[in-house]
Amino acid sequence: MAQQMLNERTFAPQAVRELGGGPQAARRMTVMGTVGKSFVLFVLTCAFAVIGWDHAARVIKATSGPSWLLGYFLLIALSFLAIARPRLAPIGGLVYAVLMGLWVGGISRVYESAYDGIVAQALLATMATVLVCLVLYAFGVVKVTRRFALVVVGATCGIGLMYLTAWILTLFGTTLAFWASPTPAGIAISVAICIVAALNLFIDFAVVDAGVEAGAPAFMGWYSAWGLLATVVWLYLEVLYLLARLQR
Repeated sequence: MAQQMLNERTFAPQAVRELGGGPQAARRMTVMGTVGKSFVLFVLTCAFAVIGWDHAARVIKATSGPSWLLGYFLLIALSFLAIARPRLAPIGGLVYAVLMGLWVGGISRVYESAYDGIVAQALLATMATVLVCLVLYAFGVVKVTRRFALVVVGATCGIGLMYLTAWILTLFGTTLAFWASPTPAGIAISVAICIVAALNLFIDFAVVDAGVEAGAPAFMGWYSAWGLLATVVWLYLEVLYLLARLQR
């Protein structure tokens, strides 16, 4: 979903003009403004993750039933709303952060109950990965070329298709054993997914830079922060799943 929000078309010249941006716009998107908005969304997500964690008695049950799926589809619906109506990003991003925090907090409590200390490990690994990716991008060690973006987007779409297939199979009482089981193949696939999630961060950073250069309006800073949050949460969840497979 993060790829749907932040991609090379997000800040194309025509898209920026349609949003009311451009070099002559009074209030334009900035890097520091986007960083500040991202910080607000991350703090809000973490705060409500604590609430979801504290109410684990109800949230844990929801992670395996209709309520969990309802929350998941609601998050997806909000993301599609952002894509269709970017101007709603300031409000939509805050709502998304609240719901995502509650959802992730519940999931984290489930895994922590099964594997003591796994959440702290996943958080540290995610924070370290985000920091490393940011440093590598800032110093130009990793350059986001068109080929790089196409490969990452293709891999991300493939992962999304695998998720969809796995979900459909669960409706018929079947699972993708080669992926879900803690086998060498399953662990290798999980590692590959974590790498792809991390590579998506480079694309997000490049898209933010493109938005600043194109003179995108200020509210697109909230939109970009929303997309970054979605990528980081995806990375965290994949690291959590990987650590769980390793411990199993």
